[in-house]
Amino acid sequence: MESSNLGNIKATAVILGGTGEAGTSIGKIFLTEFRSSFPSVRITTRDPDSPKARELAKLGADVRPLSEPVEDVFSGADVVIDALPGHLAGDYRERILGALVRKNVKVYFLSEYGIEYHITDFKGYDHDEWITKRKVAAAAHAALQGKVKVVELVTGIFHSWVYRPELGIDVKKNVYTPLGPGTLRFATTGKNDIGRSVARLSILALDPATTAAVPGRLRIAGHNVSYDEIRDIVARVKGVPKGTIRSGDLKAAKENLSKHPTDNILDYITIAVGEGKVDFSDNSNELVNPGQRFWKWRSVEEELRSPEK
Repeated sequence: MESSNLGNIKATAVILGGTGEAGTSIGKIFLTEFRSSFPSVRITTRDPDSPKARELAKLGADVRPLSEPVEDVFSGADVVIDALPGHLAGDYRERILGALVRKNVKVYFLSEYGIEYHITDFKGYDHDEWITKRKVAAAAHAALQGKVKVVELVTGIFHSWVYRPELGIDVKKNVYTPLGPGTLRFATTGKNDIGRSVARLSILALDPATTAAVPGRLRIAGHNVSYDEIRDIVARVKGVPKGTIRSGDLKAAKENLSKHPTDNILDYITIAVGEGKVDFSDNSNELVNPGQRFWKWRSVEEELRSPEK
């Protein structure tokens, strides 16, 4: 079902990395709920014959191989949504930035869709993904300033990542271990809601009447939830007693990570949560989806009852 009251925008959207974890959901939303605003949707992927690529093609996507020259992919595009992994940088990213300008693309979404790593503090042992993303963002702003509107959408943790022991949420054992009190809050958003938010922001950014309202960086939170609340949700959904909250030592955890850095980004996110840096109580939900007029934000309780596919 298409969302209503989307405005009069008729645009061509390009989704880079359209079969990845975020890209697939973004593509499906553009091709279904927002099809009237985006009658032409192109996606790039390493393997156009993959099951995900074929599924998107059936929905009407113009599927292109990642190896196709970006200038050809961007021809006639109004908005480009980058959902490529951070490690894909270097020369390919430079070609993207050059083509955005030469092909007169109006709006470019950086590949974010996570926590606000700009405010984290892991000096000397930061995660490689965030180091790369900082460089990519800086290069994009430098190359595109005054030429292409750049948007960084920060969405918190994917709903599908929430119920993991690495985040201090062990549903099987019914034990919850925040690096601080159980009242600690963190933002989490369903992938389909991320897709809806990107689509809505694209419409707002492309419309001359509303483009100024879209900031260069903004935060959304499908659910800004606490460990206490998650404990209660699990008890309600699973029909078990309320589990145990065991507050961990934030300082010790951070010192340990500084001495023994890992590849697991959740180790870093858990510390950022403990520092209050993933609490998106202050967010742009009302800009994106005023009064939940376009959709109802999916909660982590809904995710536990029926995981998003």
